Amino acid sequence: MLKKHKYFFGVSLTLLFFAIDWISKHYLAKVTINHTITIIPNFFNLVYVQNTGVAFGFLAHLSGIYRFIFLIAISAIVVIIAFYFMFEENTSKTLFIGLTMLAGGALGNLYDRIVHGYVLDFFDFYIKTYHYPAFNFADSFITVGILLILYDKISKKN
Repeated sequence: MLKKHKYFFGVSLTLLFFAIDWISKHYLAKVTINHTITIIPNFFNLVYVQNTGVAFGFLAHLSGIYRFIFLIAISAIVVIIAFYFMFEENTSKTLFIGLTMLAGGALGNLYDRIVHGYVLDFFDFYIKTYHYPAFNFADSFITVGILLILYDKISKKN
């Protein structure tokens, strides 16, 4: 792939993942703000959760400015690293997609933290009284992106 086309494709995919996250949060914030919507009884709901911490509310206990600076710095570092490696000469397709997902998800959550001071989470999976921490598309893109990156690295060693 020509470097110019690779750059355009990488930025486009990153922005697509960001847009999916932003649109879903924008829409679901309106329909879930005062409601829990049951999708699959006893398994999956749509909810409205303002996550002021990192993943799954981790570090939510820090005071506002310290948490905000930490989260902005971490998110910016992730995006910079993803873009750096995305445009390396010999980036495989798996690594390239993983990096665009990681960058798009990080941008989605970074945008929320800057604009709202929290990240909106809405996917609520549960069994009986055990609830997996609520999450969003950006979290999913970050997770799948990391898994693709790890798969790429592990598969090259074999």
